[in-house]
This record gives sequence, C-alpha cells and structure tokens, in this order.
Amino acid sequence: MSAEIGSGSVDDVLIVLTNQHERARAILAELHETVAAVAEITRDMAGPFRELVQLLVAHEAAEELVVYPTLKTELEEGRLAEALMGEEHEAKQLLAKLEKMSAGFFEFPDALAAFEMKVLAHAEHEEQTVFPLLEQRCPPAERQKMASDFLYVAAKAPSHAHAHSPESAVGNAVLGPVLATIDRVRDATHR
Repeated sequence: MSAEIGSGSVDDVLIVLTNQHERARAILAELHETVAAVAEITRDMAGPFRELVQLLVAHEAAEELVVYPTLKTELEEGRLAEALMGEEHEAKQLLAKLEKMSAGFFEFPDALAAFEMKVLAHAEHEEQTVFPLLEQRCPPAERQKMASDFLYVAAKAPSHAHAHSPESAVGNAVLGPVLATIDRVRDATHR
C-alpha cells in the first residue's frame, strides 16, 4: 500500500497536515497491533537462536578439526569428508546470514515502539503549537498555497528514509531530488 501523500483537499495546509497525521496514527496503530502479536514470540526466539548459533559453530569447528581429518586419513574416506565439509560450508554461510539478520529482527519491535512514541509526540507537538499559529496568523489564501506547495514537494520527495539526509530547506532542495531519483530507481528494480 502506498502512502497517501497527495490525497485530501488542497484548500488548507492544516487539512492536509491533519489528514496525514491521522493516517500516520492509523498506520502506526495497525503496525503496533501486528508487531505486538509477534513481539513475545520474537523475544522468546532470541535466546534459543543464540544458543543454536553457538552450538553449531562449535560443532562444525570440532568436526572440521577432529572428525573429518580422521575420515580422510585413517578411514580413507576423503571424498565423504570433502562432501560433508562442502555441506557444512553452505550451512555456515546461511547461518552467518541468519545471524547478521537476527539482530535487526529481534530488535525491531522495541525500535518500532520507540519510533511510534517519537512520531506521535511530534505530531501532537505540531498540532498544539504550529497548527494554531498557522490558523491565527496565515490567511486562508496563504494556507491554500501552502497546501498546494506541500503536496507538490511531498509527491517529489524521496520514498525511503535516509539517515544522513539534510535537515535544512536548502539541503533538501539540493539533495532531495537526487535521493528521490535514487529511491524511485531502487523501488522499480525491487518490484
């Protein structure tokens, strides 16, 4: 499902912002519910997974140093030893990939919860401080132009978060289109 960036009335930037805040709250609530259902399972999996990694790494190392040399030399089963070492190599590669992926997997529920709190607090802060200022100090015609400009810029913005993207208006004006182009190419190639 794509984000509803350009939906809503362009009559007033406050309507656009409010609609987007409400949509973000709804998506976060949906994610919260879904992730909460698997968070306990995820936490329960972390310990056994770490134990499995340690067991298999030690097991494979010991086999390679003790069992397979014996297969090769004393039992003259070099082909069997090579085949088994090949299987273990493939398993090691997959285990390393799983171990690398696991940290993010096990940390995702807590990271999402922290992110949800930040986003909701930010939206609330804007609604209590910025929205009244815009409503009181900007005439409707200016808010309508802001709404149009906001939707235009949002439609052209990058489609992925970039941790090192600029925080200034000038930086976003310069790098935003470049990042957006990169994101759209990335999105097109991952469909």
